[in-house]
Amino acid sequence: MQEQDPIVYNGRYLRMRNHEGWEYAERTNPQGAVIVIAATPDDKVLMVEQYRKPIKANTLEFPAGLIGDDPGNSDEAVERAARRELIEETGWSAGHIVPLMHGPSSAGMSNEIQHFVRAFDLSKIGDGGGVGGENITVHEIPIGQIANYVAEHAQRDYLIDPKVYAGIYFLDHDARGQPW
Repeated sequence: MQEQDPIVYNGRYLRMRNHEGWEYAERTNPQGAVIVIAATPDDKVLMVEQYRKPIKANTLEFPAGLIGDDPGNSDEAVERAARRELIEETGWSAGHIVPLMHGPSSAGMSNEIQHFVRAFDLSKIGDGGGVGGENITVHEIPIGQIANYVAEHAQRDYLIDPKVYAGIYFLDHDARGQPW
């Protein structure tokens, strides 16, 4: 059995650990996060906007969320979490989910692993907007205008999640660089 690093702080959703003087954060409940790259049947990219309290700013992001954060669902699969988050945040359902890649969100600060997926065969089934007071605004941007749209929001003092730039790449290519 592997010994755990000592806990420095233990909160409801986060804990801090210390490994030989290096403090890092970990989530207390989920397995990581999923980022969903999706375009509607009429080639509009789904993005979400929301106010993020830690940075006190609006962000522009791809639909995303925690894997296994619902009570009793700690073993949730990445694809299932992606489907759930896409519906909750945007109101769109995916017929097919393709895992792309996974890696650390901030390797020097957290042990959280992020999973990128590409959603295909979308159908509109609800309004989206999030759950539990998330207050998410859904944006549907024509795929050919996505880079300009993001740049314009950055100029208007939105903070752009850096994963957006990877997601723009994944709209057209898989993780090996092959076109869809």
